[in-house]
Amino acid sequence: MTQPFPHLFSPGRLRGLTLPNRLVMAPMESNLAAADGSVSDAMLAYYTARAAGGVGMVIVEYACVDRPLGLGGSPQLGIDDDALIDSHRRLTAAIAAQGARSCLQLFHAGRQTLRRFTGGQAPVAASPIACRVYREEPRGLTIPEIEALTVKFGEAAARAVAAGYDAVEIHGAHGYLIGGFLSGASNHRTDSYGGPLENRLRFPLAVVSAVRQGAGEAPVIFRLSAEEFVEGGTGITEALAMAPRLAAAGADALHVSTGTAERMDCNVDPVSAPQGWRVPLARQIRAVAGVPVLTVGVIRQPEVAEQAVADGSADFVALGRALLADPDWPAKAKRGAVEAIRPCTSCNWCVDQLLSHKRLGCAENPRAGRETEAPIRRTGAGRNAAVVGGGPGGMVAALLLHDAGFRVTLFERAATLGLGLVASGTPPGKDKFFWYRDYLVRRLEQARVAVRLNAEATPEDILALAPDIAVVATGAANRVLPVETTQDAPLGFAHDLLTGEAPLADATPGHGPVVIVGSGETGCECAEYVADAGHEVVLVSRSPERRLARRAQYVYRRQLVARLESNPRVRIETGMELAAVGNGHAVLRHTDGTTQRRPASRVLLALGRVPENGLAETLRAAGLPTYVIGDSREVGRIGDAVHDAYAAVRAFTRAEAETGMMAAGAADVTALSC
Repeated sequence: MTQPFPHLFSPGRLRGLTLPNRLVMAPMESNLAAADGSVSDAMLAYYTARAAGGVGMVIVEYACVDRPLGLGGSPQLGIDDDALIDSHRRLTAAIAAQGARSCLQLFHAGRQTLRRFTGGQAPVAASPIACRVYREEPRGLTIPEIEALTVKFGEAAARAVAAGYDAVEIHGAHGYLIGGFLSGASNHRTDSYGGPLENRLRFPLAVVSAVRQGAGEAPVIFRLSAEEFVEGGTGITEALAMAPRLAAAGADALHVSTGTAERMDCNVDPVSAPQGWRVPLARQIRAVAGVPVLTVGVIRQPEVAEQAVADGSADFVALGRALLADPDWPAKAKRGAVEAIRPCTSCNWCVDQLLSHKRLGCAENPRAGRETEAPIRRTGAGRNAAVVGGGPGGMVAALLLHDAGFRVTLFERAATLGLGLVASGTPPGKDKFFWYRDYLVRRLEQARVAVRLNAEATPEDILALAPDIAVVATGAANRVLPVETTQDAPLGFAHDLLTGEAPLADATPGHGPVVIVGSGETGCECAEYVADAGHEVVLVSRSPERRLARRAQYVYRRQLVARLESNPRVRIETGMELAAVGNGHAVLRHTDGTTQRRPASRVLLALGRVPENGLAETLRAAGLPTYVIGDSREVGRIGDAVHDAYAAVRAFTRAEAETGMMAAGAADVTALSC
């Protein structure tokens, strides 16, 4: 059979190392390391799963070369002590056993860290300039300290090779120590390590040379930010000058990324970032570097990766969050099963887990980072299960119950599945959420789950199935506001507009603005959506300050708020609330009690949503094991609903298996259809 992606699945070479294909797992912080910096069992299982999925090489996450001063988080992998080699050797052996090559990223945080990670010491950097995100003023390194750190990088490379790694990568990107020396924004030194690019390159080039020597014949990769997107920072012009110098010093390949902590939106991209937007930067670097180039960032579909290699933009494609969502992305692409790939939506659930100092997780893949936990058991053979609600949580619950062997019936009161995902995907720049909705709908069809649309499930409907388990995923209802209205009041809900249940057909441009009451994430997204449709918008916030979309994901929120504040069609009113609606007007009340009467072609409430779970009590009273998940339990994000679904099915099936009720033939379910 013809290979659908021939360039992507051709062998590639780095120095003397042959990789079986052009796909590489990008290094990503996981918080899975042991407290002493060694490879934990959880980390071992996590990387083994990605290696088994078919990548040509796994770049293992940032390993500190100088603890504690170089730590960027906790727990974090270390490679600064010979005592750590054995734990790394377990990992390299596991990766090799799956047919992949292994690479270790060598790292020092520089100024982008906190004193609680560095043992109470001030961070060190090229210059005493605090990062605006971490707000810790660093201490400028002395020349003897710079020279000592150069040696430590070389020693770390030697340990990595001794541990069995096939290659090493120097983390010179994203504003950490080495990137901080390269960048004119963070390097204000006046000695031979600062000033012109020639001087700012001195330490990075010395590190490359030391790592080259320490690595022996193993390939050395250098990761750099081709654009930092900060004033005075590294840009593509300087990066093009750096590339051949880094190669001449001993870098066998360049891994082209972007951003710093201060521009995290150009590093861990939000949902609005277009696929493959960094690929043109990699192409420019490749044209001058004289060594292979890896491209990375928002590459979600095999067609995009294939094109990057086929047109000469890059030699290798690094997949990061795509492999959190689906570790088997490469294997599925290789056999042409593109629609079976669980799509990463760039929702940044994973980033929020890490920012909250939790272990890595994925909104769509509840096994990511939890590969060692006991999985769902297949206890449902010949039995029935009922799921009420066809949002992301309900669809996932139905698929997981199918995986566990149940005959599943899914009730959805709307005419279509996944309205919550429709609401998430409708605002500008968020169409990736439709990828996930379409994926789940396809999987339900393939699993032959019995889906009943336009079905307001009653307890009698559910009990008539004689199910052994019920999952209530009915979601949430709009929070209402008791305001004075007239019969012709143009009053609706922002959420219903975004789902398509209440379109803007009756709001005509030129007949007054659309007034949106509530400045949370839904209100802000609705304001942008309505403005893009050509309407003037008044966004009303009860808070006296502009605390917009304050519960939205951090990276996405920054961009959303910036777009709203610069949108000429959106006017933001603070310290006000809705008092009345009618006769083509909205009456707004200030915090001081005074009111204003404003023209309004339509008024949309975006005051949050409240759980709907009344059905569960009746089902439990009838003796049916019933689980409440997602917004029915507590209004949250898509990842909350998906993880709730997994936790419910896992708890139920394992309890059955462990009590001996269904022990015979109750195998583990490790490959999830959802």
